[in-house]
Amino acid sequence: MADRVPWHMRGDYLEACNCDYGCPCNFNGFPSKGYCEATVAFKIEKGSHGTTLLDGLSVYEVVKWPKAIHDGNGVGAVFIDEKATDEQRDAIIRIITGQEGGLPFEILATTVSEVKGPFFVPITFESNGTKTRVAVDGAEAVLTPHTNPVTGEEHEVHTVLPGGFLWTDGLAAKSSKNVSTVEGVEFDWTGQNGYFAKYEWSNEEHDTGAKTKFGN
Repeated sequence: MADRVPWHMRGDYLEACNCDYGCPCNFNGFPSKGYCEATVAFKIEKGSHGTTLLDGLSVYEVVKWPKAIHDGNGVGAVFIDEKATDEQRDAIIRIITGQEGGLPFEILATTVSEVKGPFFVPITFESNGTKTRVAVDGAEAVLTPHTNPVTGEEHEVHTVLPGGFLWTDGLAAKSSKNVSTVEGVEFDWTGQNGYFAKYEWSNEEHDTGAKTKFGN
């Protein structure tokens, strides 16, 4: 895509899903239950799309895939921080729908067939490692650390993926809450897999032209 606008983001990332702890999707691509239902959220510590700065904004997504993620046909809902200006909203939409290329969105955009929103709402993003909490009206995910079953001490568990396109070093956790009541994307997977990670994404090296369109 020769006319794409360069973008770059880094910050904090949370995911919580219906898989068993660790999420086998990270290792062989196939979810524990044969399908994936997940919350994904990220806070932009530093970011830009061309000359538009994205610092301090957050994005929250809930998605349901009927099979493995790479099999596609996902249905999701996207929430973007209401504090974003019109220019920032347009920039984030272009990035997360894959219109500007770059990982992870040029891959993820091809797996989702229907997206509700985007909804511009207040987003709570309380970054605290494996105790991070994110929430919007109608959905919430809260992480809690794994603990030693005998002593109750907290475990620090890492999953390292040198070639990971979402994150390369994830702090493994579980969810003390992972609920969505968004119409068409309802689930409750409290007590299942969760991760917190630092991310850095851009379109500097990758571009497949993948696109996803929003539609209520």
